[in-house]
Order: sequence, then C-alpha cells, then structure tokens
Amino acid sequence: MVTYPAYGDGLTQENLPPASVGDRDASLFIKISPPILTEDTVGDTFLELKLFDANTGENIKHTSMFVTVDKDGELLMRDLFHTHSGDLVLKIQPTEMNVNDVVVFGDVEPYLRGWMSANDQISVKAPILLEAGLYHFEIEIFGIDFDKNIFTTADAPKFESWLSVADIFDENISSQGNTYDTPIISYYDKILDFSFDDSTKTISWSIPFNWDLERLQSQQVFIHQEIHFPNSFSSFTQAASYDASVNGIPLVGREIIADPYSIEDTLILHYLLNKDKILQVAESVSENSHTMDFKLSPGGTERSNENSFDINLDSGVIVTVSYDKKFGAGDDIPLKLTFFGPDEKLLKYVRHGFRIADNSGNVLYEDLGNDSFQPGIVSTEGIDIQTVNLHDEGNYELVVAVFSVGQDIDKTLSGIGSSNFALGSSAVGSDHDGSKDKSDSNEVVAIPEWIKNNAAWWADGQIDDNSFVQGIQYLIKEGIMKIVS
Repeated sequence: MVTYPAYGDGLTQENLPPASVGDRDASLFIKISPPILTEDTVGDTFLELKLFDANTGENIKHTSMFVTVDKDGELLMRDLFHTHSGDLVLKIQPTEMNVNDVVVFGDVEPYLRGWMSANDQISVKAPILLEAGLYHFEIEIFGIDFDKNIFTTADAPKFESWLSVADIFDENISSQGNTYDTPIISYYDKILDFSFDDSTKTISWSIPFNWDLERLQSQQVFIHQEIHFPNSFSSFTQAASYDASVNGIPLVGREIIADPYSIEDTLILHYLLNKDKILQVAESVSENSHTMDFKLSPGGTERSNENSFDINLDSGVIVTVSYDKKFGAGDDIPLKLTFFGPDEKLLKYVRHGFRIADNSGNVLYEDLGNDSFQPGIVSTEGIDIQTVNLHDEGNYELVVAVFSVGQDIDKTLSGIGSSNFALGSSAVGSDHDGSKDKSDSNEVVAIPEWIKNNAAWWADGQIDDNSFVQGIQYLIKEGIMKIVS
C-alpha cells in the first residue's frame, strides 16, 4: 500500500498533493461541512471527496474509495464507497452510536461491494461531526476509470488528512461596569481556561495541542482563532494596535488581523498561525505542555495616520492598500492589503500575489506564495499584511494579482491590477510617532513656499483668516508644526 500523507491540521478542506494513481498523477479534494457546529447547522453536515487529475483538473470517474474516520484515536467510521462521477458526497446524520452500528443508505455496486447511489450522494448515520475538534481521515483508492479496474492491495494509493470543525465559546466580559458579549471561535479544538483581567485588559484562553516537533515537522498545520468585539467595547475596538501572543511568543504582521468589515458594529480579531510560526513557538514550549495558550490586550490608543490607495483589478476586485504615514524609505513597512469584491463586500480565502518595482522597472519584491500546487498567498479573511523595506525615496509600482477566492477556489474573480505610489522619508523616531514632546531646536524644518506667501499675504490683509488657518492646518497635518499641550 502506498501512503501519501498530507495533513490539513486546522483546516476544513484541502486539495491533497498529487499521488501516482494508475497511469497518472491524481489529487484528492476533501471537505467537511459545516466549518462551525451550531444549533442552526444540525442536519446539514457533509463529507465531500473528489479524486481528480492533477494536470487537467478533470474528475477521475468510477472511483472506489475506502474511507476511515477517527477522532482522538477513536474509530468513527470505516466503509467502502463508489462514485461514478468521481465526486462523492456523504450526507452525514450525526448520531451517538457504536462504530459497528453505522448505517449507510445506498445501493451496492457488484464488483467490490461498495456503497453507491445514482447521483453519488449517500446518506450515512454515524458518530461523525457530533462535536467540534480535529478529525482524521484516511482514504484508500481501490479502483478508478472502470468498475472492474481494481488495484492490488500493494498498489492502492492512500491519502490522509486532518480537518477541523470549529468550536464557539460564548463569553460575556465585564469591564468598568459594562458587560460585553465577546464570543471566541476556535477552528481547531475546544476552548479551555478563558479569563479576562480588567486591570490590564488582557484576555487569555487555551486549546488542546500536541507540541511534538516530529509531528509538526511532518505535516501541514494551521491554527485559526477569532474573537468578536462589539464596537461599544472601545478598549479593544478603538485600539491602534494589539499585543497578541501564543505561549509567550509575540505575534506580528499577518499573524494578527483586524477585520471591521464582515459583521456590522463588530470588530473581529483573527489569530492566523502558519506552520513556520507554530514551529517557532514549539521550540520554546515545555515538553510537559499540552495546550496552546493565547493572550490578547490593546497595544495603544493613538490612531495611526495612514496613506491609502485602491488598486482596481480587471476582474472588478478592489484592493485597498494602506500603511502608516510615519514609515518611509529604509523602514520595515507593514503593507496592508484588503480585498473587496465588485459588490464592495470583503472577500474570503483570497489567493493572491504581489510585485513591487521601482521607477526603472526593477523588481524589488515578488511573492506568489509557496504552494507549488495552487499559486498564491492565502489570506483566509481577505486581509493581508506584507512587510517590505524600500531603501530609496521615490515612485514605485505595486502590482496585485488575485488567482482565486473562496474555499472552493473560485476563479471567476481572478485578475490583475496595478498602481503607482510615492514613498517619502522616514518619520520613525521623529515627532511623527509621538516619541518626543517638543521638536529639536537645532532641526532644520522646510516650510513650503506657498505657506510663506500665505503668511505674508495674510499679514498684508490680502487673504482672509479662513485661508490662513487652512495653511496652518496643513502644517499640523503634515507634522511640520506640533501643538504642545
């Protein structure tokens, strides 16, 4: 038996890497629905499996799959299924029962005696998706192309996947005499040990986690947690930044994403931890630790003054690009990209790439992701932060491409667009970031010529007070003049 392990630890669906199946390379798409278990999703649970040609994308028909499902080491289902079209949908009826009592509602194909149906949708009553957490799937391919084309046991390819169903933890936080509904969603496992320290405005929680380095190095793993704040909880929703950590290791850049768009009057903060970050944390975690521990607190109240511009892709997608004005040439600039559809709604699961070139056309940055099978950086929440360092002041071109959107890898919005932007000098460490109360008396400040003219004309009575005040407001806005309290 040939095994092709490809673990989607922390995901709800994935395309597994190609494996040799008969005379071609084939990939397996696996998806569990719903991604979050709630009272509203009871009775609407599915497992979808699709074997397809890795080169053409076409389904491989007449596929027989032996499917095994377990959770926390407990076997939940093991049975053989056949699909004529190559796309198998198991309609799960989650039921508390012994694995030996699992019931399949379908017909039996005559050669391997696998379960089948005319439309490739089969109902199964089994103890699957009864609760949130991490599920392990093993799929062995027993035959393809024709019902009688059956592999020997030694040649049967085997795929493995770990997929997660989210857990919702509803919590009311009391702060300064007010109560706020602040749910947390864990797309990995159940939430443990939630607490809030009002004196430091620190939220803490944990999830079960196996920190074994050998396990983590051998598989794909992704951790996603999200916490919802009503806009009235201003300690968090009005914060300029956040101090977020996992097991004491700070999160930076695209590891902590703020989303004020998806739900009205709500700010969602996302913890997005890829394999590299998890391995970094694992290096410092005690061997006796069996949890992943999260902490979150507001990092400041001073709002940043941002440069922002839009890139309109030829598909109708709008990418809003923004960064703090204090950053300039020579700084590590957190460049934020937010993806909106033609309907101006935030897109999800965006696969995208970007390129930055200087005024001479020299490419300084280019990133199309590191997935050799599917191109693109994956931004699950439609918001990405990429850190770039451009050494010189001047004009640059930013090109953004979208390859697909959504968990189903929809390519109808794929497109490309570009925009030029100007980068000035750095203001990091100067008055722009509030690190000084007063400007340095020896600093030479360049006052725009038109401001000097305005002052002279105002003194001579040639312009009114309002026009002169507008000039003063410009100096304040650009940081040339500071108002000291």
